[in-house]
Amino acid sequence: MVHSTNSLNNLIKVLSVIIPAYNVEKFLAKCVESVANQTYPNIEIIIVDDGSTDNTPKICDELASKYNNVKVIHQSNQGSNKTRENGLKASTGEYIAFIDADDYIDLTAYEKAIKVLEVNDCDMVQFGYYYIEPDGEILKTRCTPNIRLDNPREIFKYFITRETEDYVWNRVYKRSVFEYFQWPKVSMFEDNCISVQIFIKIKKFAAIEEPYYYYVKRIGSLCNQPITNQIKNDMLYSLDFLINLTEKNFPEFMPEAIMRKVNNIRGLILNYFFLNIGNEEIINQLTGLYKKEYGRMRSELKRQGRRLYIIKDISDQEIPCKQKIYFWLVTHCPKLYRTYLTARLKIHALTGI
Repeated sequence: MVHSTNSLNNLIKVLSVIIPAYNVEKFLAKCVESVANQTYPNIEIIIVDDGSTDNTPKICDELASKYNNVKVIHQSNQGSNKTRENGLKASTGEYIAFIDADDYIDLTAYEKAIKVLEVNDCDMVQFGYYYIEPDGEILKTRCTPNIRLDNPREIFKYFITRETEDYVWNRVYKRSVFEYFQWPKVSMFEDNCISVQIFIKIKKFAAIEEPYYYYVKRIGSLCNQPITNQIKNDMLYSLDFLINLTEKNFPEFMPEAIMRKVNNIRGLILNYFFLNIGNEEIINQLTGLYKKEYGRMRSELKRQGRRLYIIKDISDQEIPCKQKIYFWLVTHCPKLYRTYLTARLKIHALTGI
């Protein structure tokens, strides 16, 4: 279905959907069709081909011929972060959304999200997502309760104290969110840098509980790759970027910001111990940094005279005992935790528990 521009559409604000595309010949058409057939009637689609070496460039041009609201940019390979930036520069919409080219979205998603955005005069609306296999099998569903916030401190608290992933694609933004915006100079973990800037800046925010986005499990994803200095450095850069902006704007949430770094370092260490594909020297560096940052977090909590909490659903909770055990194992016996994970997976395979 192609939405033509008519007098009615001219009264409806344009939504620009930016799709970075790199070697996604098997997925791109489904992604674009899910956007082109949205019930929201005034969408421009900008596909940025990031120097693909498969049939992606050809498919991009075919889609542009099929849909009159599709615009294609071909560029040399610059990474997803720069690709998003270039797509934004080429866009004209008053609203902005991003979608990864190997994912797709519910046909009513943008209409429903924009309705919430406009009724509440929000700067950004966020919705849930499904994590699925390429064949469509749902592996997990990520949702957050419906919420409306119009206090900057409460908005940032929502961001920094929740145990949720910070992706850019399950959201609709006002274009003004990206004015005076600093695009991070990393090729991975860039969403940490993007999200913290947005949640510091916005004045009104809404979350929709329903999952509308289909995040397709990626073969050869980062978690299955050998650890490298680039992975380590990009992760640390993005987390230090988040910590520095938190300290400058909402210093009372410094412990939570440091905990983000601690948890990310722990996750990376344990992942590579478990897969047994890690670079031992880099893992040793991360283990030392983990101990340092965990100590820094505890010192900051003591300085503020409080205990760290996280938010699950609506209520505040102390750090679970299991989390404290994980901290201790990473610091003192990371290989023991690997043994635990191996046993846990075997039990799950046999019992489903």
